[in-house]
Amino acid sequence: MSSTPSPSPSLDLATSTTTHSTSQHLVVMTATSTASPVLSTSPSSPYSFAPALSLADDVAALASEYSPMLLDVAPVPSTSNISTEVEILTKEHTQVRLAVSPRGWTVEWIESNDPSVKLQCHDLVGSTFEDPEAVLLRVSPAFAREWQSRLVEQLEMLAS
Repeated sequence: MSSTPSPSPSLDLATSTTTHSTSQHLVVMTATSTASPVLSTSPSSPYSFAPALSLADDVAALASEYSPMLLDVAPVPSTSNISTEVEILTKEHTQVRLAVSPRGWTVEWIESNDPSVKLQCHDLVGSTFEDPEAVLLRVSPAFAREWQSRLVEQLEMLAS
Protein backbone atom coordinates (compact mmCIF):
# COMPACT_ATOMS: atom_id res chain seq x y z
CA MET A 1 0.00 0.00 0.00
CA SER A 2 1.18 3.53 -0.72
CA SER A 3 2.01 5.89 2.12
CA THR A 4 0.47 8.82 0.22
CA PRO A 5 -3.03 9.57 1.52
CA SER A 6 -5.88 9.15 -0.93
CA PRO A 7 -7.72 12.32 -2.01
CA SER A 8 -11.03 11.19 -0.51
CA PRO A 9 -12.31 8.55 1.85
CA SER A 10 -12.19 5.16 0.24
CA LEU A 11 -12.69 1.51 0.99
CA ASP A 12 -10.28 -1.05 -0.43
CA LEU A 13 -11.35 -4.68 -0.36
CA ALA A 14 -8.97 -7.57 -0.93
CA THR A 15 -9.41 -11.33 -0.77
CA SER A 16 -7.16 -14.30 -0.62
CA THR A 17 -8.14 -17.93 -1.08
CA THR A 18 -6.40 -20.86 0.55
CA THR A 19 -7.06 -24.47 -0.42
CA HIS A 20 -6.48 -27.08 2.28
CA SER A 21 -5.68 -30.73 1.61
CA THR A 22 -9.30 -31.61 2.51
CA SER A 23 -10.49 -29.59 -0.55
CA GLN A 24 -11.98 -26.87 1.62
CA HIS A 25 -11.57 -23.27 0.53
CA LEU A 26 -10.94 -20.51 2.99
CA VAL A 27 -11.69 -17.01 1.71
CA VAL A 28 -10.28 -14.16 3.72
CA MET A 29 -11.66 -10.66 3.08
CA THR A 30 -9.77 -7.63 4.28
CA ALA A 31 -11.28 -4.14 4.34
CA THR A 32 -9.00 -1.15 4.57
CA SER A 33 -10.43 2.31 5.09
CA THR A 34 -8.57 5.54 4.44
CA ALA A 35 -9.60 8.86 5.90
CA SER A 36 -10.09 12.05 3.98
CA PRO A 37 -7.01 14.30 3.90
CA VAL A 38 -9.29 17.20 4.80
CA LEU A 39 -9.13 15.85 8.32
CA SER A 40 -5.66 15.00 9.49
CA THR A 41 -4.58 14.53 13.06
CA SER A 42 -2.92 17.48 14.69
CA PRO A 43 0.46 16.76 16.26
CA SER A 44 -0.56 18.74 19.36
CA SER A 45 -3.59 16.64 20.29
CA PRO A 46 -4.95 13.23 19.35
CA TYR A 47 -8.47 14.64 19.61
CA SER A 48 -8.21 17.65 17.33
CA PHE A 49 -8.00 17.88 13.57
CA ALA A 50 -6.28 20.35 11.25
CA PRO A 51 -7.82 21.37 7.91
CA ALA A 52 -6.01 20.28 4.76
CA LEU A 53 -4.06 22.76 2.71
CA SER A 54 -6.54 22.73 -0.18
CA LEU A 55 -10.23 21.96 -0.37
CA ALA A 56 -9.87 22.05 -4.16
CA ASP A 57 -8.18 18.62 -4.14
CA ASP A 58 -11.01 17.12 -2.11
CA VAL A 59 -13.68 18.73 -4.30
CA ALA A 60 -11.94 17.44 -7.44
CA ALA A 61 -11.69 13.93 -5.98
CA LEU A 62 -15.33 14.01 -4.86
CA ALA A 63 -16.48 15.19 -8.29
CA SER A 64 -14.31 12.62 -10.08
CA GLU A 65 -15.30 9.63 -7.96
CA TYR A 66 -19.01 10.41 -7.75
CA SER A 67 -19.73 12.25 -11.01
CA PRO A 68 -22.17 9.54 -12.18
CA MET A 69 -24.01 9.82 -8.85
CA LEU A 70 -24.25 13.63 -8.62
CA LEU A 71 -25.08 16.48 -10.98
CA ASP A 72 -22.47 18.95 -9.68
CA VAL A 73 -19.80 19.46 -7.03
CA ALA A 74 -18.15 22.89 -6.71
CA PRO A 75 -16.27 24.93 -4.12
CA VAL A 76 -18.08 28.06 -2.95
CA PRO A 77 -16.21 31.23 -3.92
CA SER A 78 -14.70 32.93 -0.88
CA THR A 79 -13.56 36.47 -0.11
CA SER A 80 -10.39 34.98 1.36
CA ASN A 81 -7.90 32.90 -0.59
CA ILE A 82 -9.08 29.69 1.08
CA SER A 83 -12.52 28.28 0.37
CA THR A 84 -13.96 26.11 3.12
CA GLU A 85 -17.39 25.43 1.63
CA VAL A 86 -18.63 23.18 -1.14
CA GLU A 87 -21.98 22.97 -2.90
CA ILE A 88 -23.32 19.67 -4.17
CA LEU A 89 -26.27 19.20 -6.51
CA THR A 90 -27.88 15.76 -6.28
CA LYS A 91 -29.75 13.92 -9.03
CA GLU A 92 -32.97 14.92 -7.27
CA HIS A 93 -31.94 18.57 -7.81
CA THR A 94 -31.38 19.08 -4.09
CA GLN A 95 -28.60 21.57 -3.32
CA VAL A 96 -26.47 20.94 -0.26
CA ARG A 97 -23.87 23.36 1.09
CA LEU A 98 -21.22 21.82 3.32
CA ALA A 99 -18.63 23.73 5.34
CA VAL A 100 -15.34 21.97 6.04
CA SER A 101 -13.75 22.64 9.40
CA PRO A 102 -11.45 20.86 11.82
CA ARG A 103 -14.60 19.15 13.20
CA GLY A 104 -15.66 17.66 9.84
CA TRP A 105 -18.24 18.41 7.13
CA THR A 106 -21.09 20.57 8.50
CA VAL A 107 -24.39 20.95 6.63
CA GLU A 108 -24.89 24.72 6.15
CA TRP A 109 -28.16 24.48 4.24
CA ILE A 110 -30.23 22.20 2.04
CA GLU A 111 -32.46 23.56 -0.73
CA SER A 112 -35.03 21.55 -2.66
CA ASN A 113 -38.25 22.18 -4.55
CA ASP A 114 -39.56 18.93 -3.09
CA PRO A 115 -41.33 19.64 0.23
CA SER A 116 -40.76 16.06 1.44
CA VAL A 117 -36.98 16.49 1.04
CA LYS A 118 -37.11 19.77 2.98
CA LEU A 119 -39.05 18.07 5.77
CA GLN A 120 -36.88 14.95 5.80
CA CYS A 121 -33.55 16.84 5.73
CA HIS A 122 -34.41 19.79 7.96
CA ASP A 123 -32.76 18.19 11.01
CA LEU A 124 -29.46 17.73 9.14
CA VAL A 125 -28.78 21.48 8.95
CA GLY A 126 -26.08 22.30 11.49
CA SER A 127 -25.04 18.64 11.84
CA THR A 128 -21.40 17.69 11.32
CA PHE A 129 -20.30 14.48 9.59
CA GLU A 130 -16.96 12.75 9.15
CA ASP A 131 -17.20 12.83 5.35
CA PRO A 132 -19.51 14.17 2.61
CA GLU A 133 -20.66 10.67 1.67
CA ALA A 134 -22.41 10.33 5.04
CA VAL A 135 -24.44 13.46 4.25
CA LEU A 136 -25.22 12.39 0.70
CA LEU A 137 -26.41 8.96 1.82
CA ARG A 138 -29.05 10.72 3.93
CA VAL A 139 -29.99 13.47 1.47
CA SER A 140 -30.06 11.68 -1.88
CA PRO A 141 -31.92 8.40 -2.43
CA ALA A 142 -30.30 8.11 -5.89
CA PHE A 143 -26.81 8.52 -4.39
CA ALA A 144 -27.61 5.93 -1.70
CA ARG A 145 -28.88 3.40 -4.29
CA GLU A 146 -25.82 3.83 -6.51
CA TRP A 147 -23.45 3.73 -3.50
CA GLN A 148 -24.99 0.45 -2.34
CA SER A 149 -24.95 -0.95 -5.88
CA ARG A 150 -21.21 -0.20 -6.19
CA LEU A 151 -20.55 -1.86 -2.85
CA VAL A 152 -22.49 -5.00 -3.83
CA GLU A 153 -20.59 -5.15 -7.17
CA GLN A 154 -17.24 -4.91 -5.38
CA LEU A 155 -18.22 -7.60 -2.89
CA GLU A 156 -19.48 -9.91 -5.67
CA MET A 157 -16.21 -9.48 -7.57
CA LEU A 158 -14.27 -10.37 -4.45
CA ALA A 159 -16.41 -13.41 -3.72
CA SER A 160 -15.95 -14.84 -7.22
